[in-house]
Amino acid sequence: MKTRLVALTVLLFCAIGLGEPLLACGEKFRMSNRPTRLLRAPVARTPASILIYANPALNLPRALAGVPVDDTLRRAGYRPTTVASSKEFQTALDRGGWDLVLLDVADSSAAIARSPAVNPPVVLPVVFNASKAELASAKKQHPHALKGPVKSQSLVEAIDDALSDKAQTQNKINSKSGL
Repeated sequence: MKTRLVALTVLLFCAIGLGEPLLACGEKFRMSNRPTRLLRAPVARTPASILIYANPALNLPRALAGVPVDDTLRRAGYRPTTVASSKEFQTALDRGGWDLVLLDVADSSAAIARSPAVNPPVVLPVVFNASKAELASAKKQHPHALKGPVKSQSLVEAIDDALSDKAQTQNKINSKSGL
């Protein structure tokens, strides 16, 4: 009788253990119900020039406070340049050659108006501590918007998405014009 009880108890524990994730060394990466970043294919990035307008009067510096922006973007293969005054920003925009402009949502309309007509950069506004309505409004105005406070991975992913859309749009324009 005792052996049957022991066998039944062992079988019961085994059945319960099948539904629980294994937490031994390395086993946590094999859980079928929890996909990891390790399963994603690496993103093919092309080097891009990114202008960051960190206007001290607005929320972008606070939204990016916890992220070493220059280091993060350089490790991802981008070439970031940060400016803090409106004069530096206008000079940098006039110089051109930017693939993406990262700025506060309050400056985004002015940046679009100042952008060159030929090959304009993608504008990626950051909305800091926004409600759902404010974020929805920003996404109506811009195809891409990033909600802050920002983490390193979300920053790089948002830039990747925005630049991939620019590349697809540019390819469509080139194919229509026969280039």
